[in-house]
Amino acid sequence: MASTAPVTGSTPGMIRTWLLDHERLIIVIVAAVVLWWGYGKYAQIRIDHDNALLKQATVVAQQQAAQDAALAQQVNADKLQLQALTDKLTAQNQQLTNANVALATALSKQQHTDATLPPTELAQRWAQITPAMPAGGVTVSANNTLQVTQAGAVATVQQLEKEPVLEQELANETTQKNNDDTLLASSNKNITDLSLQVVGLNKQIVDNQAVCTDQIKLVKAEAAKSKRRWFIIGWVSGFLSRQFIGKGL
Repeated sequence: MASTAPVTGSTPGMIRTWLLDHERLIIVIVAAVVLWWGYGKYAQIRIDHDNALLKQATVVAQQQAAQDAALAQQVNADKLQLQALTDKLTAQNQQLTNANVALATALSKQQHTDATLPPTELAQRWAQITPAMPAGGVTVSANNTLQVTQAGAVATVQQLEKEPVLEQELANETTQKNNDDTLLASSNKNITDLSLQVVGLNKQIVDNQAVCTDQIKLVKAEAAKSKRRWFIIGWVSGFLSRQFIGKGL
């Protein structure tokens, strides 16, 4: 009875034969895997870079938007403050103007009265509006006449009547000027804040444009990565199909 010897070494031979038969296919698959991995790393690095730029631009834009919002609130507050100050100072200036009109009217009336005062009352009025007048500086003679002529006394008293009125008018005008200066300073601050707001809004526009640009770059990079990935998949699939079809034929 003949004995059957076991077949040894057949499996390594089949594997070696298969590897030799499919050497080109294996090389292509390895190259495709390496290409896939390498491009995937490159595409991911590019996406990470674009994503970092997008995040940075977004943070800058958000910060600028917050600054613009705060500045807008400040501008509105300045506007309200300016309007309140304008109303207050306008009313005060009108009161001062009315006071000056009243003073001028009273001056004219008093000057008319001074022109008709008798000597004794005229001397009293003279002393009244001239605190530095010494005792006996204005006297009336026995026949009720002043030591100065009537015309001279009237002219002197009328001129002296102007002094307190002019001093009050000057004080009023000074207050009006100070009010106008305060109003001008507030207006200038409002203009400055508006200018800063315009600058901030312009910068925000630039920052938003940068965000949009980075978003577009990121979308393009992700689309390019997806497109190349499916291209490689399709190319490898087509190659493998041709190989197996060729082997089958």
